Amino acid sequence: MTIRAVAGKAIAVFTREPTGRVRFRMMQNVRKIGEQQPVLKITLDSGQTFRVVGDQVLFKKGLVECRADALQLGDALEPAFTYPEGYAFKDDHDGAELASAASLRVTRVEPGGTADIYSLGVNQTGCFFLSAGVLCKAES
Repeated sequence: MTIRAVAGKAIAVFTREPTGRVRFRMMQNVRKIGEQQPVLKITLDSGQTFRVVGDQVLFKKGLVECRADALQLGDALEPAFTYPEGYAFKDDHDGAELASAASLRVTRVEPGGTADIYSLGVNQTGCFFLSAGVLCKAES
């Protein structure tokens, strides 16, 4: 679901409580705050991508806040769901055995064109998971 589709509405989103528990909370006050602003395209080791403004705060592993424009290749981001650290699993692409890092790793940061920019709030936690599974901070 695109953010523009929920502008002016309140919807349930996945969030993480301070205890680490993932649950639903209400996203509210979704509103457009800018039109056609430059954004970054972030690619993860999962193959998924997302686009955000440079000053969007994401959470690195350990709930360390980091602006999107400060991300470095290899940075470990806080995921919604993952295997426990060290868990051995087989890669879906070539069957290679891998060990989970219990995070999503940044493999690329590049200009992502332009997009309308939205601000929103999330009840109680002030953060939510993007569709790529990365935890980020709500702005309002």
